[in-house]
Amino acid sequence: MRLLALALAAALAMAAPVSAQQVRDIANVNGWRAYVAQSDSGVLCGMGTDANRVGRYFWIKVERLRGELHGFVQVGDRSWNVRQEARGRIVIAIDNRRAELNYIGTGSPEMIEASYQGAFNNFINFVEAFAAGYRMQVIFPGERVEPWSADLRGTRAVTEAFLACARRI
Repeated sequence: MRLLALALAAALAMAAPVSAQQVRDIANVNGWRAYVAQSDSGVLCGMGTDANRVGRYFWIKVERLRGELHGFVQVGDRSWNVRQEARGRIVIAIDNRRAELNYIGTGSPEMIEASYQGAFNNFINFVEAFAAGYRMQVIFPGERVEPWSADLRGTRAVTEAFLACARRI
């Protein structure tokens, strides 16, 4: 667990496994799911939701890149049109804890990918706060985007499946 935490602390950042070729769900609870997928760069594990009726999604994924585990958070809205190199920041609040993340636009105009920096000591702490949380809010400081809120009840089971998957890759 400690080795995993150290390896994942390097990067964290919010869309379903877009580049994945084969996807298999490993847990589903309250609109949240955990999955394992085969991507171009190997096996990856993820968790999140795209169950929002307004086209928003939030995903956390882990994959092995050049021999090391890396974590990412992807957030998107099907109505967005984000430039590929757009940069900014988002804040993720889980109950009373907050983390600030810097993002960059991706090749998909509806998605941004954020790198982890902030209040959580490492990736594992972030994932554990997510699992134990009741409410998450995603805030977009300086942007004309209203904060998003999400119900995190039931994410413990999804998070445990995600972490078990991450330990195997």
